[in-house]
Amino acid sequence: MSGVRKVLIAVDFSQSSKQALQYAFQFFRGCGIEFHVAHIVADPFVEGSYIPHISVDEMEKTTEEYAQEALSKFIPGKFMDTESVTTVVLRGDPYATIVDYAAKHNLEMIVIGSHGSSSIENMLIGSVADKVIRKSSVPVLVVKS
Repeated sequence: MSGVRKVLIAVDFSQSSKQALQYAFQFFRGCGIEFHVAHIVADPFVEGSYIPHISVDEMEKTTEEYAQEALSKFIPGKFMDTESVTTVVLRGDPYATIVDYAAKHNLEMIVIGSHGSSSIENMLIGSVADKVIRKSSVPVLVVKS
């Protein structure tokens, strides 16, 4: 794969994103790729949700710490030992955060899993992968599950 040296793999801890992660590591194995594996924590404040009696800062910190720990466990150790992998937990709207992170860090490709949702569902609400494809300025590799 000529020219591609920095790849973002977006994961949400689903089976689909696990397949995308494994596919990307296998596809680019031995190419000297710098991998960025990102998990996006969505805004927890949804209208009508219960908010416990802790500060917003404390709740965000706890959520991000849990996500970072889960991300470390999500990536197979054999890849962490053999590839250049940066893990990052970000906060925000998933598709926009993925696209912005890739642009900010001059990444050259985004790899994301497809949940295989129906075309009717995509017409009504769209998927993160679909929005990333439409908004990204770099190529997007969607791994079908």
